[in-house]
Amino acid sequence: MSSEQELQRMFGDAMAMPDSVVKMAALDAAIRHADAAGSQKLAFQFRHQAITPFHFAGDDRRAFLAFSQSLAAYDRDPTIAPNAEHSILWQFKWMVSALTEFPEIPLDRTYAVLADMQQRYQRAGYSLHPVHQRRCQLALHIGDFEQAARSYHDMVTAKRDGMSDCAVCVPSGQTRILSAMGRWEEALEAGHPARNGRCARQPQWVQAFLLQPYVRAGRVDEAAEMFRASYRRMREAHTYLGGIGLHLSFLAATGNEVRGLELIERHLPWLDVSHTPGDRMHFASAAVNVLRRLSDNGYGAQETARGSTVDELAASLRAYALELAAKFDARNGTDRQARLAEERMTAPRLVGDRVRLTVLSPGTKNGKEMLDAALAMKDQKQVEEALSAAEEAATALERAGESEDLWRARLLLWELYSRDYRHTEAALAVLELLLGNENLPERGKLAERGARMAWGEKAFPRWVVAADLYRAEGDGLSELRALRWAIATGGSVELLERADAIEGEQTAPWQEERGHLDIAAAGLLRRQGRPEAALARVSQASIARDDWLICSLLLELGRPAEAEALARETEQYDMLVPALRALGRHEEAKAVMDEQDLEEEDLHQ
Repeated sequence: MSSEQELQRMFGDAMAMPDSVVKMAALDAAIRHADAAGSQKLAFQFRHQAITPFHFAGDDRRAFLAFSQSLAAYDRDPTIAPNAEHSILWQFKWMVSALTEFPEIPLDRTYAVLADMQQRYQRAGYSLHPVHQRRCQLALHIGDFEQAARSYHDMVTAKRDGMSDCAVCVPSGQTRILSAMGRWEEALEAGHPARNGRCARQPQWVQAFLLQPYVRAGRVDEAAEMFRASYRRMREAHTYLGGIGLHLSFLAATGNEVRGLELIERHLPWLDVSHTPGDRMHFASAAVNVLRRLSDNGYGAQETARGSTVDELAASLRAYALELAAKFDARNGTDRQARLAEERMTAPRLVGDRVRLTVLSPGTKNGKEMLDAALAMKDQKQVEEALSAAEEAATALERAGESEDLWRARLLLWELYSRDYRHTEAALAVLELLLGNENLPERGKLAERGARMAWGEKAFPRWVVAADLYRAEGDGLSELRALRWAIATGGSVELLERADAIEGEQTAPWQEERGHLDIAAAGLLRRQGRPEAALARVSQASIARDDWLICSLLLELGRPAEAEALARETEQYDMLVPALRALGRHEEAKAVMDEQDLEEEDLHQ
């Protein structure tokens, strides 16, 4: 594969995938093809843009490699990407923060990257606020509290500018640092105002970092609120394994060991998929504290979901955590991580009475009352509280075998989860349960809403389910719509034949849906290598024609003169340029690009 257009399409398809190991492999493949094609510009572009999905998927090893190679390419030739300096400097923050979490990476390398970061920030005229923050974190990692205190002072006295973290992440980092130094009151003061702020990874982290400061200040109700809100956002992705460790430490400190065991059993498999040794060590050592307390309370012989007893699991996780800590300390030349792991495993309970995690009043006893309370909270627009109450109600109703109210609770959960994209996985999990209830009305609409929440290839089977349910409900127009989307997101000839066979009416809604189907069908036929059939299908669409697709198919079929005429008529200059080139009229193509201020990446792919 050497065509720049093909490479761009390959990389674009990979970037559009949902986060998964498949996406990571697809990005790797696109980068390898760019290297093989000898395109230094594309190789830099692909690596540079892939760093963000690598990092946010928790795959920092891939991010390290992509960053080091793209940085070297940029240093050799800054003209390879004239506008990339800001994003490169921003990525430095991610790299320095993550490097300490991998014991196989020499500490000298982390110091060198930090020094390079500082020099580049100074040359570019940016504040050193982010540099001081990373130096403080590095000092705490190895137990150099004097350096940590100096760097923290430098951080909070430095001005913040466009290279500093956001208005939530900065206090989140301060809360984390101050807690690590045992300055609990200051930690609470720094983090409390930002507890409900938003960004890509917030507020779940600042809420988790606030757990211990709230408890130590005796503000246990607020701590319970932070636990509920933070855990709900972290429980679906293994990239939050370290955050789950913070939740486990909180549960052990507040007499909630039974709930802690539930979290351990749910998230233990993440140890096998997490890419970050530091996160695995934190989770394992915090889990030991929960298990130790259960053992002290007489549950050491109780069997866990892993098939081992509480005591056996505690011993296994203790050995695992200490083994990882030893690797970090061998790298660092200190005993800091072993001591921290031991402190987490033996941390004392901080409160006398068990902290109630529920949002419900003490008099709420059964699932029905819990559900009524959740509905009332929803009506009062107390969304987070309603979510917590609905989750508790669903659990209680399921245990009690009260099926009718259980379905009501699950419908409420679906409604609340589906309001926030960060709860998508939880929403879709509840939806699967709802769709399994044949007595539930309008399952087709529910399935369609679920399909619209999914992405790419994950949406395809959901659209098929929606189509099947609409057929069972006798709703032909909705079935056609669902099939059209299924064809657009994956599809097959069989599904297209099924859609074409649906008999409808000669009304505007049916004609419009048929037109949309024609365009989706053209895309399917093209993917199957049948451009002639695709062109015939899109040309008959009864709604406004997809002229871009028609031009694209004409070019693919070797009919550039027709493509040129249509592109000029519809002013689709990204199509006009390749049409002119195909006709050998390169000067005209260049003139169009100059007039329309087009770049190569803007052209038809």
